Amino acid sequence: MNRRGFLGFGAAIGATALAPSLFAKENFTMWGAPAIPSVIMAVASLQGELAKTHDVRLRIWNSTDQLRAGVANGEIKITMAPSNVGANMRNHGLNLAMLNLLSLGTIQAMVKDENIKTFEDFIGKKLIIPFKGDMPDLVLRALCKKRGIDISKIDITYTQTPPEAAGLFLQKDYDILIAPQPLPAATILRGKKMGIAVHYGVDIPKVWGESFNTKPYIPMAGIIVDVDFYKANLSLFDTLHSDLTNALSWIKDNKQSAAKIGAEYLPVPEPALVNAFDRANLTVTKARDMQDEIMSFFETIFEFNPKLLGGKMPDKSLFL
Repeated sequence: MNRRGFLGFGAAIGATALAPSLFAKENFTMWGAPAIPSVIMAVASLQGELAKTHDVRLRIWNSTDQLRAGVANGEIKITMAPSNVGANMRNHGLNLAMLNLLSLGTIQAMVKDENIKTFEDFIGKKLIIPFKGDMPDLVLRALCKKRGIDISKIDITYTQTPPEAAGLFLQKDYDILIAPQPLPAATILRGKKMGIAVHYGVDIPKVWGESFNTKPYIPMAGIIVDVDFYKANLSLFDTLHSDLTNALSWIKDNKQSAAKIGAEYLPVPEPALVNAFDRANLTVTKARDMQDEIMSFFETIFEFNPKLLGGKMPDKSLFL
């Protein structure tokens, strides 16, 4: 090989070495909660239009402490979270806003006795629920107050996590379990293996609508984003919204395949996810289109625990 040929060969090798960095897709990382609405994000990250131009990744945070730390240090710019979390962190000085809602109520009441059909039937029963003073507990207390039920007449036990509540519900003599999907669906399957019949007792989002004279849902979870990052990438977020909408449609038509994807991100068996989709009230709705409903919900939980919203009500600039 002559000198000119060698130099040409060397240039080609150099260009090949540089090619991966020249043509690498820009990273677009989303974070999901350890809950069923994250399956929408998972499907969108794999199948969406955004994945054609960006390296779209979904990671799952495992605790609210991890979530808050990641948002504070700038690592987490897009995340699914309970609806009150955006308001809470915004009120604590973080530049966050709510992009959309992904669920209109995942909490369900599970029973062993099918005769427990109303909230009034909870009186005198043993109930187990995770997260004392947090969202599931506040929903329970708000409904009892609205319906004139003395909550002291319900024997309530609290746990630190939903799986702990489900395990004790099956092992002990509890009558009612309140927990978010997909845990109720998983509890039914686990109960069958143990010879314990578990049933859906009260559709809590439906009861919420009846009690507060609203639509039958609870605006409980969605995506919150760093406002500066959102403003700098408006076209990407338009594409993301379309991808999430299409992902939800695909999930409804392909529950088995969606459960297979979801099981890669959530510690839940595929059959439980398949059964949970129809009872998780999944949606993809822009936050600004439901701001009145969300604010009404915030007013209710603020009455019981202002700390959940960061000590004060947010204004409507929270909603993108």
